Amino acid sequence: MFCMILFALLTGLSACRIEKEPIRIGAAGTMTGVNSDLSVSGRRGVELAVEEFNANGGLNGRKVELVVKDDKNDSETALKIDNEFIDESIPVVIGHYTSGMIVSAMDALKSEDILFLSPTISADALSGKDDNFIRFIATTKAQADILAIEACKNKHYRLAVVYDMGNKGFCEVLYENFKHELELRHGQIILTETFVKDTAADFSHLAESIVTSKADAVLIIADSANNAKIAQQIRKMGSTIQIYAPLWSNTADLPRKGGTAVDGMLIVGAIDLNDPSPAFAGFREKYFNKYGENPTFSAMFSYEAAQALFKAMKMGPDLKPATIKQNILKIKDFEGLQGDYQIDAFGDNTRQYMIFRLVNGELRKVE
Repeated sequence: MFCMILFALLTGLSACRIEKEPIRIGAAGTMTGVNSDLSVSGRRGVELAVEEFNANGGLNGRKVELVVKDDKNDSETALKIDNEFIDESIPVVIGHYTSGMIVSAMDALKSEDILFLSPTISADALSGKDDNFIRFIATTKAQADILAIEACKNKHYRLAVVYDMGNKGFCEVLYENFKHELELRHGQIILTETFVKDTAADFSHLAESIVTSKADAVLIIADSANNAKIAQQIRKMGSTIQIYAPLWSNTADLPRKGGTAVDGMLIVGAIDLNDPSPAFAGFREKYFNKYGENPTFSAMFSYEAAQALFKAMKMGPDLKPATIKQNILKIKDFEGLQGDYQIDAFGDNTRQYMIFRLVNGELRKVE
């Protein structure tokens, strides 16, 4: 009898121990190197959400443990770490953060037992598909449209475009959609230049091509670091040409690395740092106190992706990727830090973009 009681006690204690084991979720992005700003700020947003979730008791007492992996801005490395997540039975990954890290791999990953929640990948190639990918940002086409509309509103009809071949899944789609929308409004692209990531040290040749083209304006489709370098070369030549940029460039590194060269740039934005809503103000304060700088769109969308994940996890009945996916799609309408947003049946997002002007290192919304 004593043995039976002892066995029952030990079994109960073992069950409690297993029940309290952490729930492991992944975060994947470019965490090191010159192109890391987008992913690092995104990871920080996830970290804040995880800290809050755990402080509030987690899921029935189980805490969330964040497993972070670095894709090194390399598509082969990205696929390698995705397979590591699968091997480690991590059901959900928040990331990746650039289209080039996942678009070409989705055919290989879509049948795997894993779910990707991307805060920043807007590539149209992943739109309208029933797969294991959910995005928390609107499409690339929506960015292209608002940029073309803004350019024509400013009477910039002859555009030069420069884009990074290292992120083709995003850049080429943005380029084609921008070109289409510009031509619908009687504009044209008179110069197209490309570069490969990290191989164009000073970009002086690109700047010379842009300035001598006599374009009304230039759209630089690049990350913040390379955008800053190209802008500096353009300004060194004495040109005051208007520069446009996509959301990809919109991180804290742009004014930090670009200085006065990026002053006046018109750039796509997804959040308004001056939004007075209590939810966003609280998030901004927590982020600033912890990391010493303002949050980016990547940080906010990552925080919201984690919040959506936790809400889906609480719905149960299990933590399988397919269950979490269906729960997110079932919720559909989410309360964001700057207004509500929806996720449709294909895991696509309905957010609206904005245009901002950089003035003395600060973003000012263009009305």
